[in-house]
Amino acid sequence: VYDESDASHKHNIIAVPNIDAFVKDYKRMEEICADGAMRSFCFQRLQMLDSAFKMHVTANGHVENEAQSNLLGTDFYRTMKIDNHIHLAAAASAKQFVSFVGGKLEKEGDTVVMENGHTLQEVFSNAGLSADHLTIDAFNVLADYSVYQRFDNFNSKYSPFRLAQIRKIFLKVDNVIDGRYFAELTKTVLARLEQSKGHNSAAEMRLSIYGMERNEWLHLARWVLTDWDGDYPGPVLSTHNRWIVQVPRLWRIYCMKGEGKGVSQTRSFQDMIENLFVPIFEATLYPDKHPEVAELLKHIVGFDSVDDEGTAEAPCTCARASNWKNEQNPAYCWQLYYLWANIEVLNELRKSKRLNTFAFRPHAGETGDAMHLAASYMLADSINHGVNLENQVSLQYLYYLDQIGLSMSPLSNNFLFRKIKSNPFPKLFKRGLNVTLSTDDPLLFHMSDDALLEEYSVARASFDLSMTDISEIARNSVLQSGFEDELKKEWLGEDYKRGITFCDEVKTHVPLIRAKFRAEHLALEHMLVNLIGAGKGDAVLKEMMVHFGLARDAHRNILVNNLPDVGPFPEQNQL
Repeated sequence: VYDESDASHKHNIIAVPNIDAFVKDYKRMEEICADGAMRSFCFQRLQMLDSAFKMHVTANGHVENEAQSNLLGTDFYRTMKIDNHIHLAAAASAKQFVSFVGGKLEKEGDTVVMENGHTLQEVFSNAGLSADHLTIDAFNVLADYSVYQRFDNFNSKYSPFRLAQIRKIFLKVDNVIDGRYFAELTKTVLARLEQSKGHNSAAEMRLSIYGMERNEWLHLARWVLTDWDGDYPGPVLSTHNRWIVQVPRLWRIYCMKGEGKGVSQTRSFQDMIENLFVPIFEATLYPDKHPEVAELLKHIVGFDSVDDEGTAEAPCTCARASNWKNEQNPAYCWQLYYLWANIEVLNELRKSKRLNTFAFRPHAGETGDAMHLAASYMLADSINHGVNLENQVSLQYLYYLDQIGLSMSPLSNNFLFRKIKSNPFPKLFKRGLNVTLSTDDPLLFHMSDDALLEEYSVARASFDLSMTDISEIARNSVLQSGFEDELKKEWLGEDYKRGITFCDEVKTHVPLIRAKFRAEHLALEHMLVNLIGAGKGDAVLKEMMVHFGLARDAHRNILVNNLPDVGPFPEQNQL
């Protein structure tokens, strides 16, 4: 949507770097990450951070525990936790979903749900299904060994009984009943969040916009804003949820869509981008002409880019979106750039009109090429997954320095790509990266009705986390979220923007000693990097070694001078 020719116009409110500049910078990032000296330095610094955390916990763990016990009137369950990464189609637990479908089959069996006029009861009967099949096992939605390293099998789990029509009836917006069942199921999930059953939590659920048609935004807006009936009447909005729009990377499907083999030659990636962004640019510029989409945008806080990162893709080139017409998937980083560039322009436009803006929070580093994380480092505010950072220490250190958020899902990874015993979450957390826990797809991966609490419980047991640890992880989830500033002040403290040491201990349940430890080490790493960049690294490191030696000698002298009269020991003459 943003055209390069606009860069010469003086009235532009923003000019983003073009694809040539991005590819040049991306290639430079690849060179930096491949450099041996860079890898050695980053590995050393990360090991130092690891050791510093272990020493801190050993020396101050009991102090943190005591500090937490003195924070009266609060505990982990009362502090706010945000599920930053959850896909709406799988937001309900398997138990909730089975119960909901059973209720509809019993009470609304005569409702027409298919284009051919078939009722809900007829759909089940034609498939050879009865009420006795309404069990979690028969639905076959829970992930198992068959989905490991198989994204295709994983996607099929969204269809109960492996029947696409059941998925369309209950988990889609575009159907004969205008997504009514999906809306009622969603509102059941939202109601549980609002009731704060078990603990205090909120969510940032993903809605899909595919870019296949220009009217997708209008259909989605009408679905969200409709005043639905049911047990929880009203629009699909909640005080405990903010929407994120996920854009699946489905170029190949878009390219092949339509009749005739020649259709793909008339379609370009630019067409898909325009389907994604033109409606929301128009709603921003002319809200009176597009009131429904304009209203929906007020409830959206970010964009996500989703799909299997392991699929074959073209090399990253400087091709313009309007020239990309072949069937091969464009490079992950190339697609991310075009999403980012348009979001940047859109945000500046919305800022000028005093409207809310959007963060870019794509899936990255779940599988596939670890250098996908270089593109997300350059473009994203935070990412989902990021387990492949374990394989790229240079990027891992950069993510630490800039505190790029990582919303990780160990239970999801365990079934799909990374067994929990080898998940890098505890390593990244101990080193001080900005990590938090999220559920991804409760319908497929979780057994309880409270998927987020289950995620925290499993992580605490599997990774040997303390209560201070999981409180810190919960605080990170609020910092990464797109909830309004007023709510963050309520959950973190009035001065949270000044840094983590200014977060309110009582609200976050994170003792000040832990916050100071994190802030001090991050500041020291930044100072070290800046000194090295200024060419003063060697001199400063030598001076630090001298002072460390003096401190060690002073420590030793205190011990020797105060040593009581005891029998000699072999090492004494070596001091």
